[in-house]
Amino acid sequence: MSTVEAKKWTMPVPKIGDVVLFSSDWRTFKNPQIGFVASEPGDTTISILTFSPAGFATVHNSAHHKDDPALQGDHGWEDLGAWDFAPITKTYRELSSGVSSGRKSTK
Repeated sequence: MSTVEAKKWTMPVPKIGDVVLFSSDWRTFKNPQIGFVASEPGDTTISILTFSPAGFATVHNSAHHKDDPALQGDHGWEDLGAWDFAPITKTYRELSSGVSSGRKSTK
């Protein structure tokens, strides 16, 4: 992917408190954990609060969206992980935007 194509990509913008999935494996997005957007998103990264099964909280700063083309290459971002919206957040965003997935409105 060229630099011009990478610059055209825009990160989807979550809101503070949105439920997201976080994976420390940004290449394959394996074994994602549920997390919450912990602070106001940046232009290309977000901070995510996750909880371990034992209840320990971890903040992951500077996580890129899993589809961010800027992740390709060697930037030293490998240990920062990647995120995507959780299914419930995707559904909520779809319903609140008025975009339908084929269902008819009852209005």
